[in-house]
Amino acid sequence: MATHIPTYSICHLMDDSSAVGDCVVFDLETFISSQENMVISPHRHLFYQVLFITNGSGEHFIDFETHKITNGDIYFLAPGQVHKWDFTSQTTGFIINFTENFFSTFLARRDYLNDFPFFLGNGLHSKLSTSSIYNSVLEIFSKIAKEYKHCIDCSHDLIRAYLLELFILCNREVNSLSNSLFESKHQFYLLRNFEKLIEENYRGKRLPREYAEMLFVTPNHLNALCKKVKGQSAGEIIRNRVLLECKRLLINSDMSISEIAYHLNFQDNSYFSRFFKKYESKTPEDFRRQKAVIEVNK
Repeated sequence: MATHIPTYSICHLMDDSSAVGDCVVFDLETFISSQENMVISPHRHLFYQVLFITNGSGEHFIDFETHKITNGDIYFLAPGQVHKWDFTSQTTGFIINFTENFFSTFLARRDYLNDFPFFLGNGLHSKLSTSSIYNSVLEIFSKIAKEYKHCIDCSHDLIRAYLLELFILCNREVNSLSNSLFESKHQFYLLRNFEKLIEENYRGKRLPREYAEMLFVTPNHLNALCKKVKGQSAGEIIRNRVLLECKRLLINSDMSISEIAYHLNFQDNSYFSRFFKKYESKTPEDFRRQKAVIEVNK
């Protein structure tokens, strides 16, 4: 039987005191104590989440990866990602949840958030250390919390502006951490666009040459860049995104194996099972069953 992973909308986290529609802001320590049952078990969101740790310890599980939290960590979660926390009760910081509508009614481009690598949903940039920009990040979160609490004129617009400032600042930090691996800005944007294209097309396009064609480069050029920067071939990066979605669906949904295979555009159920077992060393059925047993015993 599939593990039942609850999906929360932002309505689960809003009450009569919530000041801004489509956005909620919490003190992390208070939130952990008030929502303990929700955060200690695996769950997914229909909204975006930004989590900033100012002090504490524990682990954050995101899409089958375990992250040890440290002071100054910031986590970005896109809708659909699965996570749970195991933080000490004294962990402090901020948590901000907002829906797509919170920005789509404010910005001319509805897909603006997709320009930030930490919101692609592939988990590659879900965690960022803010050690070099900690004071600036803390100041932004503090201003957001103040605006949310007092809800004065145009608070919602100012919160949006502060969030955009935060995203741009963190995006620069992500870029600066990887710039040394690129010989030119062209290479940087080529790989960034490759990641975005995978997120948009992984269900239907599995071959590096298909992405190379959309990027107007040769497959060899794309593959060489991926190996240099990511340590993986272009094909491996595509395959890992497909595998991530396979695992998400196996434990987060009640879809049958055949339905998952169809949803992800595999030729048939048998091919899907062979693909999954080749790279995960277990069948989809065994993976689902094993995860269900682990969660029940926790």
